[in-house]
Amino acid sequence: MSKILISSLKILISVGLAGGLMYLVFRNVEWVEFWERAKTVDYTWVIASILLSIVAYVARAYRWNILLEPLGYNLKTSRTLLAVSIGYLANLALPRLGEITRCGVLHRNDKVAVPAALGSVVTERIIDVITLLLLILVSLVVESGRLLNFLKTAYKDLNIPVFALVIVALVGLSGIIILILFVRNQDKLKGKFAELIKGFVAGFLSLKDIKRPIGFFVSTIILWVVYYLMSYIIIFSLPETNHLGLGVGFMLLITGGIALSLPVQSGFGTYHGMIAGMLLLYSVEETTGIFLATLLHTSQIIAIAIFGGVALIISLIIQRKPAAKPTN
Repeated sequence: MSKILISSLKILISVGLAGGLMYLVFRNVEWVEFWERAKTVDYTWVIASILLSIVAYVARAYRWNILLEPLGYNLKTSRTLLAVSIGYLANLALPRLGEITRCGVLHRNDKVAVPAALGSVVTERIIDVITLLLLILVSLVVESGRLLNFLKTAYKDLNIPVFALVIVALVGLSGIIILILFVRNQDKLKGKFAELIKGFVAGFLSLKDIKRPIGFFVSTIILWVVYYLMSYIIIFSLPETNHLGLGVGFMLLITGGIALSLPVQSGFGTYHGMIAGMLLLYSVEETTGIFLATLLHTSQIIAIAIFGGVALIISLIIQRKPAAKPTN
């Protein structure tokens, strides 16, 4: 089967899955009521969220520069910002395409070797996954009371046997032990999966070589704080949600992060359904939850389209810099 056919099938499956999920989420929505809600929105908060995304892009570009420095590349943040913005734009076409695209843009404009760029992106993604997991733990602590009350109400007639909980715990412990054994014996293992894990391990260990650890840490904090604010401030745009507290911001952040990480076209359907489901914890009825999710998702798509489009135009006309070759 040709590569073109395989790529086409991937796109069709991704788009078809997104379309099916969107149908399932919106099938019971009363569209007259939905559009009436649009008239009550304070779009100042939506615009503010879109503008905040610029700060997130800059923080990610700056952090990427720090990861590229040990590889011998010293670039301006403005150069990597173009690649990051275009990468986000590419993700609208196909999930995970953005990672490859931004490495290609950096190679075209600054002659950064694609394998080196991809390795740094792997490292970046590892840090993002770890950060998201930590935020999930924080959210579970912050909103534990609300979550437990919701589960008790939703599943009050469900009795989970103790042995089932023990099995779950043993499976989790076994997974951790297998991962440790894998890391310790990775040189003896073969196959694509083994190579993939080796790449993740190598990417993570490369963090020890960064020259500006404080800058890396601060830019990571700024990145996730801005992500939090981008989600949280939009709740003030709706009368039905403007009373919600800081805790919902954490839940919006992690729920949206998980939804967007799934292999579905730009999170269509998964984002809307998961955000609306999460908002039930806060007694936000389904239509309002779907509408808020639509506001959040659409604002992010608009930001990506505008800033990515501008970055693409600039990238096509700027002078390429072949001098940005490895110095070691």
